[in-house]
Amino acid sequence: MSKIQKQSRRVRILFQFLFVIAPIMVCYYWLTIGTPYEFIASTGIVQTIIDINNYTNLPLTLTTRLFAILASLMLCSVTMYALKILITLFRNYESNKIFSIENTQYYKKLGYSIFYWVGGSILYRAAMSVILSFNNPPGQRYLFIGFIGVDFLSILFGFVILIISWIMKEGYILADENNFTV
Repeated sequence: MSKIQKQSRRVRILFQFLFVIAPIMVCYYWLTIGTPYEFIASTGIVQTIIDINNYTNLPLTLTTRLFAILASLMLCSVTMYALKILITLFRNYESNKIFSIENTQYYKKLGYSIFYWVGGSILYRAAMSVILSFNNPPGQRYLFIGFIGVDFLSILFGFVILIISWIMKEGYILADENNFTV
């Protein structure tokens, strides 16, 4: 097994682990936040983009937690989609299919998944502001819609990945044409 295949296998296994653990961690976070069991958030292992204290000082109800889980899992599904693409891509690398037209399509999907992430993040922050402030008294409820700096940077990375996929596709087409040239 070559170095590329070994490393690809390790990375694929890591992505498979993250694919399984991500939704579990989302559920765990929202079920334990504000309770004595919230060791992950309290230790600083996980940083969230939502600060609950900005929206409410009230303890979270079970209904609020369930809606927060649902909204977070929707955003997590975009991450899982990107992880699924990466798992497939590294499985191809593991099988020694490195320069293939199929991989260029996976890079293209990965670039689009970053755009989905940005759109999902904007909707997620808006939904979470409503969910977390819903139990506040009238006049103290929030709807936050915003575009933050990380969103711009993510869009830039998405375009870079799309350009890389296009270059890889053109390179594959040129190499394929050269194979048939006598």
